[in-house]
Amino acid sequence: MKIFQVIQRPQARGVELFTALLSEELQKLGHDVVLISIFEGSAELPFSGKQIHLNRPLNRRFWDWSAWKKFGELVKKESPDLIQANAADTLKFTVLSKMLFGWKTPVIFRNASLMSTYIQSIGVKKFNEFLLNQVDGIASVCEASQNDLNATFLLKKPTLGVLPIGIQIPEISIKSQKNGPMELVHIGGFTFEKNHQGLLSIFEEIKERFPDAKLKLIGDGPLFPQIKEEIQKRGLIKSIELLGALSNPFSHLSKNSILILPSLIEGLPSVLLEAMYHRIPVIAYGVGGIPKILKNGETGWCIPPRDSQAFIQSIQDVLTLGEESKQKILDQAHQLVTTHYSLPQVTLQFEQFYKSLLDKN
Repeated sequence: MKIFQVIQRPQARGVELFTALLSEELQKLGHDVVLISIFEGSAELPFSGKQIHLNRPLNRRFWDWSAWKKFGELVKKESPDLIQANAADTLKFTVLSKMLFGWKTPVIFRNASLMSTYIQSIGVKKFNEFLLNQVDGIASVCEASQNDLNATFLLKKPTLGVLPIGIQIPEISIKSQKNGPMELVHIGGFTFEKNHQGLLSIFEEIKERFPDAKLKLIGDGPLFPQIKEEIQKRGLIKSIELLGALSNPFSHLSKNSILILPSLIEGLPSVLLEAMYHRIPVIAYGVGGIPKILKNGETGWCIPPRDSQAFIQSIQDVLTLGEESKQKILDQAHQLVTTHYSLPQVTLQFEQFYKSLLDKN
């Protein structure tokens, strides 16, 4: 198959990173994959194949006739068998290009989050419902994402499927250090979904009980300056390390680390799976697809959304849990990831979904 993978822009964000890794794995299976980014970006994505950067300005995201036309010409010239639009603006971009410029290639939309949380008016809902009914397939990252889709929109045309993310089994191991203070870690973009404000409040209370506690924030994004200022206001500058976006964040962690994810919105975050693979304890709000894999007392600590006191209590529980009991949970988490969420396994699921969709069309 020849496949176009369309992303918003080259950036170190979960959707784009997974799309690049998926594209690389599809190439290994013998498929011809082209990675196409719509907007300007500077990140180096982990894909060795052909990349096309349209380099459109982000302020043209709502109306860009020239870009839709250019993409349509590219589709007609390259004749891909399938186009996958990966979250965010890629849905509108591909659908409007197809409608306006008459190309016929089937389109799959990858639904990587909970779309209902971004719907702010009936007009926006109806417009997105219209767009979704123009694609041929929708691959949701988890059952929660697909259920949210079905509850929010009336979908008549697209074939639906749940296709999770997968992770590359990493060669990099975390530091073996076990002595020293507890190290809380958050990995994620500085956006409202990741709830950095709530994270700082949780950390403040932890500091009162464990004065030596440290927090590492790994990532970048539009709210970075605001959160940095908030850290200074709260007098936490000596206890929080801002590391920015890192290509291999887990190489900066130690055995003392606890991954904390107090997100308000998630699909299925890859950092959670990677932490589980590395046998790092994970504490997260049970949003999106997280409760499916993070089971209390089995693979981690899944907290009712927005219950900050339960979150704080779980951090204390991890710290006081016996080594044997904790190791059993971490081993079960590791086994779950290696059995069901490795990138090669997930890529085969995508390949099968593509083939079934093409056979149907």
